[in-house]
Amino acid sequence: MSLKKNFIFSSILTVSTYLFPLIVYPYVSRTLGLSNIGIVNFVDNLVNYFVFVSMMGISTVGVREIASVRSDRQQLSTTFMSLLSLTMISTVVAIVALWTAMYTVPTLAPFRDLLYVGIVKLVFNLLLIEWFFVGMEDFKYITMRSLLVKCIYVASIFLFIKQPSDYKLYFMLTVITVVVNALINIVYSRHFVSYSFRGISLKPYYKAFLIMGIYILFTNVYTYLNPVWLGFVTNTDEVGYFTTATKLHHIIMAVLLSFSNILYPRVSNLLSEGKETEFWDKINIAFEAIFLFSFPTIVYLLVAGPELLHLFVGDGFEGSYLPLRIISPLVLIIGIEQILIIQILLARHQDTIVLCNSFIGALAALVLNILLTASMGAAGSAVVWVAAECVILVASALVIFKLYHYTIPLRRLSGYCLTYAPLLVISAILYRSLDKDTTMLAIQFIVISAYTILAEMLVLRNRVVTLLQQSMTSFFRPKDHTN
Repeated sequence: MSLKKNFIFSSILTVSTYLFPLIVYPYVSRTLGLSNIGIVNFVDNLVNYFVFVSMMGISTVGVREIASVRSDRQQLSTTFMSLLSLTMISTVVAIVALWTAMYTVPTLAPFRDLLYVGIVKLVFNLLLIEWFFVGMEDFKYITMRSLLVKCIYVASIFLFIKQPSDYKLYFMLTVITVVVNALINIVYSRHFVSYSFRGISLKPYYKAFLIMGIYILFTNVYTYLNPVWLGFVTNTDEVGYFTTATKLHHIIMAVLLSFSNILYPRVSNLLSEGKETEFWDKINIAFEAIFLFSFPTIVYLLVAGPELLHLFVGDGFEGSYLPLRIISPLVLIIGIEQILIIQILLARHQDTIVLCNSFIGALAALVLNILLTASMGAAGSAVVWVAAECVILVASALVIFKLYHYTIPLRRLSGYCLTYAPLLVISAILYRSLDKDTTMLAIQFIVISAYTILAEMLVLRNRVVTLLQQSMTSFFRPKDHTN
């Protein structure tokens, strides 16, 4: 399937990822209340961390390896079963580790019934094999299946979640979506591969599998583990504030990363065919897409984020407003980081370098968590997340410059900064002048959208921005491939 069609289906999937939580989460947050939402989010984030242990590096290594052999069914089946076998081993380790934690960590004792449900999530996440279909670039199937299951999930939420005590049922329904997706995937995958352990080999994949797994665990120290740490050193209310702010952020990031997700198997394929020029062209296009989406989004979140969040979840979540504003620049930071790490370093098999950089970020997150989280609560967790991502971004940019003489297009980035600075001022003035309601949100959206269109047409594509960019001093001087 063409990259254009893949992007269309990925965009539909992304819109659904944006739309369905927008429908469900406001209802659930109002029905269950802050404390119960905090409990569910605490348990789910803890279970998700063990999910990452079980999956290790399969989400990246699996896509890369499947993409390289997808034209040969026999080789595809052998590669798939080898990778699945590795994941089985790590899943058993994760289940044992979670079970041990349930009975040795006193803080987890009140949540054991939910954690048993979490073990079910661990088991069926093994069978989800989403990485296989991404490697096959079968985004049409992924989208259709996901939409069907999400519709059933949303209907179930409105049918069965009626009062605060239903928070356990809410978590069970969330886990059931994983079960259903996994069962459908296993059945459909038999059209492409044969399930047989004959001839499998773990040796070609286990090193990258472990390296990328440790990388994912490190990176999630400052994403999924932040709420867990927050729950240990503060309370579930603070967890509720932080996860509510990040929930909105994750929805927005899903839109941005949809392009990155479909690009990874394509650039991996280009490199395997030795098409260097086309590879760097795709990287430059990815940067342009990141900049175009990030700047207006950040302005909107910085100015109108609290009112948007209030519309999203209702009263009682005022403690989420500051964390949301703190993490708003992550739209740009993580977007750039995804290009550097996923599209360049991982596509070029620089797994060890990625692991080292993630260790630096995880270490920074650990130190800052100890220093800030207990005293600052949800806001402290937000600061930790932003700081850790910045460390990863800088480390990755330095390595790529050294290896490939390629840098982030800093002159282009400076042009966007200069172009959108007036919009931030205009939006702040409107925010102070208008009532804090849905009308203000709509006006801000219209103004920012109109400004973005005009900026793209009249400034960012014009020679004016080039002259502005050339006047900026940068720390890095691009030698090749940059715009």
